[in-house]
Amino acid sequence: MQKIQPTLIGIRGLPGSGKSSLGERLGNGIAADDWFMKKGVYCFDPSKLGEAHADCLQRAQRILAMGQNVAVCNTFTCRWEIEPYVLAASAAQARLIVIDLYDGGLTNAELAARNLHGVPEEAISRMRRRWEFDWRSGDPRPPGQRK
Repeated sequence: MQKIQPTLIGIRGLPGSGKSSLGERLGNGIAADDWFMKKGVYCFDPSKLGEAHADCLQRAQRILAMGQNVAVCNTFTCRWEIEPYVLAASAAQARLIVIDLYDGGLTNAELAARNLHGVPEEAISRMRRRWEFDWRSGDPRPPGQRK
């Protein structure tokens, strides 16, 4: 019997663009934001973002190791943010598909009004300014590792 190759789907987009909704439809949708859910309440702490992203990556790796597909629903504004998932898919011999929702055709105000985690308009504006439309050509190194 031939082993079925799992797929890692990276769903990137600004807050409120529909990442979580699409991830739910695709199945096995996970996000770094899941880490901030405590007893059904979203408790965001920016100082814990590194831990949240590390947890999300580990969960994705576990799902792939079980031979299952996973949809990772994070903003992934720049290449360096998605790079760990590119490497994880390669290590698991999984297919990688990246779906780019960007802003879903919405303004910053509309995105702020509809995102699930209260991300303010100014934060969305900053994300929009740093967005790498061609993420493949971006620098895969985190900013702190660049010269």
